[in-house]
Amino acid sequence: MSYLYQKKAYKKIILNTNDAIASVGKANSATGNSEFVFYNFNTITIKEPSYLKVIGASADISTNSVWTIKLDNVSYNETSYYNSDADGSPTILTRCFNGKSSLMLDNIALELPPQDMSDIKLIILDEAGNGLYGAKMMFELCIEDIGEDKMST
Repeated sequence: MSYLYQKKAYKKIILNTNDAIASVGKANSATGNSEFVFYNFNTITIKEPSYLKVIGASADISTNSVWTIKLDNVSYNETSYYNSDADGSPTILTRCFNGKSSLMLDNIALELPPQDMSDIKLIILDEAGNGLYGAKMMFELCIEDIGEDKMST
């Protein structure tokens, strides 16, 4: 058996809510910010169909709330994504950050078409519709080209 190594093209993006322009957005009144727009990076050019995955997440939150993180301002293949909450923004992560338990939807990959990304917007809410009030979250995202072998299956 032989193995041919194929070099994969990928980009790693680290987003910290402290570095974003924050706004209340969809959050309940007086519960903090829920929308975080990141502008301070070079334009990310995606030349081939790619997958976006969350490969790491951390937060300084000690509640038992389950947080939903959605992505906006990025084009994605809508035919390969289903969202059951009737919101047009794709969910990229659902997680409880309390240190005791964790709910993380592993291996979620959002298919991205070729595009230039000049900003990324994250929408972060808990199950009650509350935003982040003084808390910080950090996400590590990876954008990996979909190889031709994956496209044909």
